Amino acid sequence: MRTAVIYDKWLAGLGGGEVVACTMARVLKDAGFNVTLVSQTKVNPEIILETLSINVKDIRLEIINDNESQLKQLCENKDLFINISFMDYSYGYAKKNIYYVHFPTVSSKSLLNFRSKNRRLNSFYNKYLLAFPSGMFNYVLTFFKVTRFHRYLSPSFKERIDDRLRAGIYNNLPNRLKSYQVFVTHSKYVKKWINKAWGINAKVLYPPVKLLSSNDARLTTRHNWICSVGRFFTLGHGKKQEIMVEAFKKLYSELVTSHYPLVTSLQIHFVGGVGNEPSSLRFIEQLRDQAKGYPIYFHYNVDRKEVEDVLLKSRIYWHATGFGENPDLDPIKFEHFGIAPVEAISAGCIPILFNGGGLPEILNVLKLNAKKHLFTTQKELVTNTKLVMRASKQIDSSLLKKLASNFSQSSFKKNFLSILHEK
Repeated sequence: MRTAVIYDKWLAGLGGGEVVACTMARVLKDAGFNVTLVSQTKVNPEIILETLSINVKDIRLEIINDNESQLKQLCENKDLFINISFMDYSYGYAKKNIYYVHFPTVSSKSLLNFRSKNRRLNSFYNKYLLAFPSGMFNYVLTFFKVTRFHRYLSPSFKERIDDRLRAGIYNNLPNRLKSYQVFVTHSKYVKKWINKAWGINAKVLYPPVKLLSSNDARLTTRHNWICSVGRFFTLGHGKKQEIMVEAFKKLYSELVTSHYPLVTSLQIHFVGGVGNEPSSLRFIEQLRDQAKGYPIYFHYNVDRKEVEDVLLKSRIYWHATGFGENPDLDPIKFEHFGIAPVEAISAGCIPILFNGGGLPEILNVLKLNAKKHLFTTQKELVTNTKLVMRASKQIDSSLLKKLASNFSQSSFKKNFLSILHEK
């Protein structure tokens, strides 16, 4: 029997990356592999089934710490190793090694991704730290890990360093990358940045999306709602709920002024997970204060059923990840693909998405009008939403075929096995 190890250090997060990892494990198991799913935290298979709707009960789960020798022991002499851990650059130790790259986070220009309002700190960073090769950054990180000196720095800088330390410190990145035979990622957008950062031509494998249906039995009446799904956090590619709250307030006020007949039923619903990190807890408090006085509702850490209920009842879907960011300096802060927008479209929501990252790619695949469904400014978001609200037509049912052929779980399985069988 063929053997496979899938490594997702962050399995307990049960996010989009974990959907990919667990689906890969399920596909390989069904294809006759003896599969081991590895993480750093124990996760109950029942929780995985309940949260992600993926059954891994017959798959071996292994827990390891940050000691790379443990991973080596698990992978040696195995037929296949797939590393799908974000910001993790462990060696590939199996006969065939595949690296599923979420984003190429380690480079001489982006490792710490530090920006400060203090001009002197920015000048020092740009003049000295950016000149270091990534190996030198590891020495700096090791210094912080040992001394904890960064606790005396600004809160934002401290949190960024802790986030990187949590992922691990990896020396000799070029040799680590050479230990993989295949590189895979989830969009043409990330593929472009992998090529820029590492000179590697990755294969695009769209994530497996659980497609909903506008004919779902739970859908009795579609409400005059806007919705947005995404984790509430500020590090990495934050979902920019604060931008959408302000846009909704502007939209609501304009509709009241123009005596729009359905304004009293207009609501916006934000759905997403919240972690225990201080920055995220501060962020949701700020959002609540910002939303006071308007029909703005937040759904924190809810189960899958409630997520789907909101999508099936909403008419319009907003997504603003990347808004206000610099695509050349901080490409990681844009949406790398966009599982939630695809789910929303499958549920019958009309998408209005930020024009950046992997989001335009979704509309291009589905052949949706970019002028109508994309925005760059808050004004465009409000304008396009008003146009959609005044039109009676919902998403064309023919889109379901395009969604299924490109983004469904069965499409993922077919394309994943095709990549696996390539020599």
